[in-house]
Amino acid sequence: MTTAYDVPAKELIDELAKKLRNEKEVVEPENSSFLRTGVHKENPPDNPDWWYTRCASILRKIYINNGMGIERLRAEYSGKRNRGSKPYKARSGSGSIARRALQQLEKAGYVKRVKGKGRILTPKGASFLANTSNEVMKNIETYYPNLNKY
Repeated sequence: MTTAYDVPAKELIDELAKKLRNEKEVVEPENSSFLRTGVHKENPPDNPDWWYTRCASILRKIYINNGMGIERLRAEYSGKRNRGSKPYKARSGSGSIARRALQQLEKAGYVKRVKGKGRILTPKGASFLANTSNEVMKNIETYYPNLNKY
């Protein structure tokens, strides 16, 4: 069976985001058009469906890393803060966004909490990711038409 390791990350995340849009538990917050993804950002994201993309990305990261907590997710989505004439400094991403996304994924049944390890995928979440990876692998020729040469 195809796993998330076998397919390109961008295509997998895009396909997961499309599927998460249909989930009733995963809902974009009302104020999402005003949210910045961290203190290192000046503006909110340009993509109107960025919430579902972030949830899909978090789901993939939890699968790849065998569980993650909010602090580690904040570090994954961090960036460098412009401090004027002073040197740039690393700043963590938004904890509120990571927390809300994980709570919604928990409510949908894709992740669960494990004490001391953060959140890990449930069997439902692992099969959701594997099935989506399998679909992406079948359609990979449409993403990369020159792949048939190899």
